[in-house]
Amino acid sequence: MLQKLRDRFFPSRVATRPALRRFVSGEASYLAQRATYEFSRNTLAWHGQHILGDAKFNEAFAICRWESFAAIAADMTFLVRAHLAAGPRLDPLLLSVYADVLGEYPNPAHRPQGWSDCHAALLARFNATSDSRTPEVKVIGYKTGVLIYGKAPVNANNVKEESAVLGAAMTFGLISFNDRLPQRLDTAALVQDLTKHST
Repeated sequence: MLQKLRDRFFPSRVATRPALRRFVSGEASYLAQRATYEFSRNTLAWHGQHILGDAKFNEAFAICRWESFAAIAADMTFLVRAHLAAGPRLDPLLLSVYADVLGEYPNPAHRPQGWSDCHAALLARFNATSDSRTPEVKVIGYKTGVLIYGKAPVNANNVKEESAVLGAAMTFGLISFNDRLPQRLDTAALVQDLTKHST
């Protein structure tokens, strides 16, 4: 029990590819679940108790959560890349980590062919951005917020305001993630481990 408490409050630093996968997956899953649930619950207001039990709603909600998870995991992998500042030589390995994050689970029902479009989109982001350039987290967060809004199972037809709400939630979550990277990642060890897998 003491070990579990220690791991919760003093997690070990991320120094290997598998540890990076677990870290990004856990962080992305938490943010996607929290943001999509809170947005849907707040939008539904007092109708929520009834609608949250509806099978069709939950089918659409599951799609929203999956797509949010994939988008947020891509954002987080992008932020890890910037933090490592190791140059494009690690891009294939970081793309593999992202693929491992999405491949950890069976393909969801709405994506029987998998996530190849998401892999290609992240590769395009890598190719378009220098690893030494500081990521504009607010821009990233709001762009992902708009994507999530487009997949949301419910909205109040106020596109500008509701997209801004989700954008702010994404920005806050990604800033928190980015700010914790220096403490959570053992940068030298992680770069060495990733480089080892590239040879």
